[in-house]
Parts: sequence; C-alpha cells; structure tokens
Amino acid sequence: MNARTVRWSRWTVEFGLKPLAISTFFVLVALLWTFPLQHAIAYPFVFLFFGAIMGSAWFGGFVAGLLAIGMSFVTIDFFFIPPLYSISVGKESRSFLTAFVVCAIAIALVSSARRRAETAILIARDELEQRVQERTAELKHSNAEITERERQLRLLTEAIPQQIWAADAGGRVEYCNRDLLEYLGVRTDPIQGETFFSIFHPEDASLFRESWDGARTSGGRFEIQVRVRGGSGLYRWFLVRGVPQRASNGEILRWYGVHIDLEDQHHSQQRILSAYENLSRFGRTMSLAEMAASIAHELNQPLTALVTHASACRRWLQNEPPNVIRATAAADRLVQETTRAADVVSRVRSLFSKADYVREPTDLNQLIHGLSGVIRDDAIRRGVSIRLRLANDLPVVDLDAVQMQQLLLNLAVNGMEAMEGASGLKVLEFSTEALAGGEIQVGVRDTGPGIPETIRARIFDPFFTTKPQGTGMGLAICRSILEAHDGRIWAEAADSGALVKFIVRAQA
Repeated sequence: MNARTVRWSRWTVEFGLKPLAISTFFVLVALLWTFPLQHAIAYPFVFLFFGAIMGSAWFGGFVAGLLAIGMSFVTIDFFFIPPLYSISVGKESRSFLTAFVVCAIAIALVSSARRRAETAILIARDELEQRVQERTAELKHSNAEITERERQLRLLTEAIPQQIWAADAGGRVEYCNRDLLEYLGVRTDPIQGETFFSIFHPEDASLFRESWDGARTSGGRFEIQVRVRGGSGLYRWFLVRGVPQRASNGEILRWYGVHIDLEDQHHSQQRILSAYENLSRFGRTMSLAEMAASIAHELNQPLTALVTHASACRRWLQNEPPNVIRATAAADRLVQETTRAADVVSRVRSLFSKADYVREPTDLNQLIHGLSGVIRDDAIRRGVSIRLRLANDLPVVDLDAVQMQQLLLNLAVNGMEAMEGASGLKVLEFSTEALAGGEIQVGVRDTGPGIPETIRARIFDPFFTTKPQGTGMGLAICRSILEAHDGRIWAEAADSGALVKFIVRAQA
C-alpha cells in the first residue's frame, strides 16, 4: 500500500467515519431522551439537541458538530415541528429553525475551539517544561557571558579617550576610568563616594549635587555644565552627563557618567558675545544716524515752507504802504508750518523710540484732499496737475494723521520730482479703494520715467537713493510708518511712470 493510499484512508477515518459516528451517537441519545421528557417539560428537544451538538463538537471536532447540526435539524423537523413526520417546514416554524441552526453553529464553533484550546494548553505545558530546562542551561551560559562582557566593558572604558565614571544604584561613585584619573592627576582610584564632589569648582559642586540628587529621585538622565579641577590645579569647563542602567523590570542597577570638554567652546562663546556686543553698539549707532537723517529729511519740507512764507511776509511788509492783511496771512502760515515741523519731529522720533503712537479715527479721503491743498502751489510751480480718484463711502481708519500725511507728502514730492524734465502731460494721481477684509488700498501714481525693475525692491531700504542730493530716507520712513500701522507698501510697474501702493486696515 503506497503512502497516498495510507494518507487517504487516514483522512477518511479522521474527517469522515469518526465524526459521523460521534455525531450519530449524540443525536440518537438526544432523540431517545426527548420522547419520554416531552411529556414532562415543554420543548426538551431544544436543550437535548444543543447538548448533542456540543458533545459532538467537543469529542469529534467542528466537522462532527456540523454533522450533528444537520442530523438534529432533520430529526427535529421530522418528529417535533408541524407538520409532524414530514421534512417540509411550515412558515410559522422557519424563524425558529433558522435561530436554532445559527445558535447550533455558534455552539459548535465555541465547543470545538475550546477543545482545541485545551489540547493546545496541554501541548504547551509539555513544551514549556522542556523550554524551562533548556532556558536553565541557557541562563548558566548567559551568566558566564555576562561576566566576560563586564570584563571586556571595563577594558573598553579604559581604552576610550573620554572621561567616564560609574556609580551604584544609590549614587555612590565606585569607578573612574584611566582618562579621568590622568586628568585629575592621580595614579590610583581614590576618587570614590563623597570624595568625587571635591573635583568640581566650589561654586559648581552644589549645583552638580542638586542635579545629581534630582536625577536619582526621578530616575531620569541629567546633564550639567561645571568646572572640573585638573591635576595642574586649573579648572576647565565640562558637560557632565549621567545615564541610568536599568534592569528588565525598570529598576536602576547602576549609573554611568561621561565628561565632555567644553573649554574651547566656552572661549568661542565669549568671543561671540563680545562680537555681539560690538554689533549691538554699531546697530545703536546706525539707529541714531538713521533717526538723525530721518528728522533732517522730514524737516526739509516744513523748513522750506517756513523760508518761503517768511520771505513773502517780509515783501508784503516792505510794500508802500505795507500790505498788512497778506503779511498777516503769511505769518499765520509760518505758525502752521512751525507747528507741523514740531509734530514731524515728535512723530518721527516715536518711530525709533517705540513710543505709543497717537491714533485717531481718520478719513483718508479728507486727508488726501487736505494734502492736495498743501502741495497745490508747489505742483503749479512744477507744472504738475493733481488728479484725485477716490472711492465713495470709504471706511474710517484708526491711525496717526500726522505720520500718514507725511507719508503721502513724501510720495507726492517723490512723484513730482520724478516728473521734472519729463515731456508731455505731468499728472500726479491719488487713488483710494476699499478691499475685502476691512482693508483700504491707497495709490500714488506719476507720469515720470518710472522705477527700473532691478531696483524696485530696494527703494524702501534706508539710505538707498537714485538722486544726487537725496538722503535715501523718504521711502524708508514711509515703510516704517506703514509697519507701525500694521500695513505694507510696495511699488508696481505702470503703463507710464511709477505707481506706489500701500494698504492699511480699516477700523473694526
């Protein structure tokens, strides 16, 4: 008989005859008990056949359980479910039989799984006993290996060019490697226990002890920068790191520490700090120079107006007879320009001193209308036409009106100066537009030669100018004013001339 025939015979017995015999036995027992018990209790076949299915699955496996389910279904349907002695199923009994089959399958699965689990437990117990014996032999071998590895680790710590020490679980230093002993200038190993703290600078010893005690209490790593005394008596900066070695259950067995030399790094940090202080002084000097240049630039307009109005007042007074009315008007304008110069100084100074800004509800359209009146005479003299393209119902903006007027004046003067010597129509246009999100966009456009794209991004930098007599502070101040108002400013290419736009946020 060949192996294939033997295997087929074994499968036939294991998955055919044996499950069939077991399930037939249990179903037959359940049937025989049902007949006498049905006169004593109601529906005894349910429990008896469930028991037959469970016993079949337990002793014969899931295949026997399935066979028992099939036999039980046919038996119950034939003997106990109307119409009796028939395998047909009435409508009123279908749900019952369906529930019975579902529950029977679940019982068969659970019973066979439980049987397999107990069998697996028995097999696992036998295997565990064997593994315990093997593990005992492995532990003996591992202990020997651990002893050898500890010896090799000690040799390794002696060979590593780094300062290393070790302490027990309680924090008592027990070992210092050769590199640390050579730095300390000792030949033997007396640096143990409390003696270990004597190697630190007196100002750092207490800090190290606090960090060390805190690490042992929390069970975590620690690191601290301290000064350690060398054999020559000089101290050097070290970064001391401590790491716990834990057992498999989390218990701390030992502590290991390492010293990393930071002396050169500390010297480098000192040099960097010194350079930073020098840079800070230079920055403050540049800020003062920038503020001085800013004030000088901003005062140029009102001082020029003062000279003009003073000259006009003197001419009106020198007439025969003196024109007192016009002289008085010129004197009033002198007072106005003087007040504006004082305001300009105050507001420019606030940009650099970070003082509180004066904010008040302002209508940008009215501010632009007022500015157009201020520059009207200068525009006429330069042959420039002022055009206003202002949006209706513009929301109110909470800002510093003097600084904003100075910003617009800087842009207007730059635009008019850019159009000097240009041919054709000279137009300076102001525009406003309400944007989404409560923002207002203001544009100042001229018909001059425009701004080259190569320098468009640099025109707002301090001291950058393309004018021979310029200070390079006008547009830088404009940007500072906008940044102080949480706004932004930029230049764009236009069809003709230059276009500068800025955005401020309307009052909430």
